[in-house]
Amino acid sequence: MKNKQRIMAGLVKGMTGSALLMISDWLMGACGKDNVTNGVVQSNWAKAAAWRYEAAMLIASIALFFLVAGIHEMIHLMKLSRNKRDQWSLRAVRLFELGATATMISELFLHMKGCVLPILYRKLYSTSLMESDMFTVVDDVFFYISIPFYIFAILVVVCTSVPYMYQVFQGRLRVPKWFMLLNPMVLWLVGWVLRLFKVYVITDFTACMVSFGFLLMLWGFLQHVIRSPEARRE
Repeated sequence: MKNKQRIMAGLVKGMTGSALLMISDWLMGACGKDNVTNGVVQSNWAKAAAWRYEAAMLIASIALFFLVAGIHEMIHLMKLSRNKRDQWSLRAVRLFELGATATMISELFLHMKGCVLPILYRKLYSTSLMESDMFTVVDDVFFYISIPFYIFAILVVVCTSVPYMYQVFQGRLRVPKWFMLLNPMVLWLVGWVLRLFKVYVITDFTACMVSFGFLLMLWGFLQHVIRSPEARRE
């Protein structure tokens, strides 16, 4: 493999960006003890410190500069690993490129959504509106952005994870088969299972699961590069 050191450096940058996004996700998504969900509204939004949402947006903005470097290298490695005789492998690479591109485009938008709704609820909470009216306003605001939100969320989570799992399963990436589990979609599903335990510390951590999945997937690509032989010099 050519330029191993450069590729590894890019993947490490991507892992750094994913770690920063985990911090951002926790700041905007952790609701603490005795939280109650009503639609998209979390009751503890009113108690959370305002600086958390400001910090979450700032950290996410910085994280993207690092994450984009890692995404660029993941796309490059997926193209190198494709089997040109296997149509499904070629489709997997195209799908991964679509999901990775969507991640670069939408990640800041997805984090902004996660911060703007709590901020809106906090502003309404300080007024004389009835609580039911506050829930309605926040739910209505989310309704207007829900279609692009869900479209990009699916592209980000599914269209990166499924092609990665396929290439690992086919042996196109030099990692064990269990590395198929190290991706955003699987970690997101694990997060939903963990929430069933109703333990607030665990529930708060599940806010970071998608970013954690990206970090682990980048680590999987890094292991592939480490195990790939150096390109021969003529």
